[in-house]
Amino acid sequence: MNAHDDTISRMIEGDATPEEIARLHEAAKADPALRARLSELTALHGLLGVAMEDEFSRERRLQGILKAVKAAEQEDFVDAVKGKVRRGRRFQYRLAAAAAVALCLTGWMFLAGKHRAVATVARVETVTWGQGVEFDAGSHLKSGQHLSFESGLVELQVGKRGKMVVEGPADLEFAAADKSILHRGRVVMRVTPAGHGYRMETPGGAVVDLGTEFAVSVGDKGDTETHVLEGEVEAFPNGGGKVKLTRDKALRFANGGESIPADLGEFYTAMPPTHAKTVNQVHWPLDTIANATTPAVSDGMLPGPKEFRLLSRGTFPPPYASEGVYGHALRFDGNQAYAESDFRGIGGAAPRTVSFWVKVPKDFQTEEGFAIVSWGNFVSEHPGGVWQIAVNPLPVDGPIGRIRVGTHQGQIVGSTDLRDDQWHHVAAVLYGGSQPNVGTHVMIYLDGKLEPISRRALREISTEIENAPHGVWLGRDITNNTKPGSTDKRRFFRGDIDEVYIFDAALSHSDVLKLRDENQAPQ
Repeated sequence: MNAHDDTISRMIEGDATPEEIARLHEAAKADPALRARLSELTALHGLLGVAMEDEFSRERRLQGILKAVKAAEQEDFVDAVKGKVRRGRRFQYRLAAAAAVALCLTGWMFLAGKHRAVATVARVETVTWGQGVEFDAGSHLKSGQHLSFESGLVELQVGKRGKMVVEGPADLEFAAADKSILHRGRVVMRVTPAGHGYRMETPGGAVVDLGTEFAVSVGDKGDTETHVLEGEVEAFPNGGGKVKLTRDKALRFANGGESIPADLGEFYTAMPPTHAKTVNQVHWPLDTIANATTPAVSDGMLPGPKEFRLLSRGTFPPPYASEGVYGHALRFDGNQAYAESDFRGIGGAAPRTVSFWVKVPKDFQTEEGFAIVSWGNFVSEHPGGVWQIAVNPLPVDGPIGRIRVGTHQGQIVGSTDLRDDQWHHVAAVLYGGSQPNVGTHVMIYLDGKLEPISRRALREISTEIENAPHGVWLGRDITNNTKPGSTDKRRFFRGDIDEVYIFDAALSHSDVLKLRDENQAPQ
């Protein structure tokens, strides 16, 4: 017999002292096995008691209940119960004790359920934590907890219900095992069959899964959208009725709900993979200039010349030396000065990372935007065939002066204004796949932090290098095909560039930090 069985039995029978009941209560709070045993014996005793009632005792019990109800209406229910107990009517006492125990167990179960783990952190990528709790991979989030951070990506395993990718700045509250509340941020959830019916609430309304992969975004002012990647959801915008959304459909929750075109490029649907192979690279330190060239240091890339030739069209000077972050840098004056290498860059959909330092003047003009680093074959009929990192000069594509990565007719634009005449470290990472897209497969690190994306436009990446008329360019927009001697000075970069790297792999955050802090590439 369990050491506590005697006390439990005497408590049910009404023979236990208040001190014994208090000790049992404290022991049960700390011992899950005892709680289970207490529940088992109480339930069994209650069932046996009801089963053993004869017609007369059952009638007496019912009459007792009716009298108790009447007494409650007369505000002396408690006194009546105490009187019955004092008169030795143990059956009613047993029922009261069982009810009390059941209430205790219900409270314990409620508290345990309220605080049990409902999600597990699978991975953290480039997260900047705010004032809330910090979580590492393997950490558990319980009901009532918030996942709150300023930037970066967090992947969550939501029990057996599915996976989430959360993009900061974000504040996601876990209300229950099958419900969360997104106060701010972007979330993509791929739901398993066990998770059908999962509910995500927002300031603008709620989204209920019907077997799907769906995305939800909440802006700083509470503006809410949901986009369906696969399957379907039911959306319940505040002030509106239920709206069923299927694949490639989206809803803005304002004004009771407004259908909008789905923009799947607005969300990161997966975490970037870590590279498992040896990383090959080309590095241009830009420290020395001889015979209008600056040398390259290559490790593992295909053989062939890779140095940059410093060029200009017309009578304008080529790029020239300036003070860099590490040694010297190259300054481009925006007057048709650029650099060209015979190295063709990384082609197709292959993973890649481009890393460099850049300084953009405060009086930057829009015609001096676009090209920092670019390569590929610009053909208007093949818009995904080029690859370029630039300063955005087009307000139609996003805020002016922000870092821009993309192809022709497809790009992502960051949030930080670079026009401050200060050095900034940039790393653009494409993690490959069968059909990588600039909107969903590219991450930008600015000064070692994951850069929030202000605007995305979808475009599959398929960089064409075999038939390209030139190799990698510095300082010249990839679409600028005007002939030599032209007086067109548009789309030539003005500013400084230092320590350019091209890798044939998607670097990790720790790799990027090593480049920023030590100017050292991964081995």
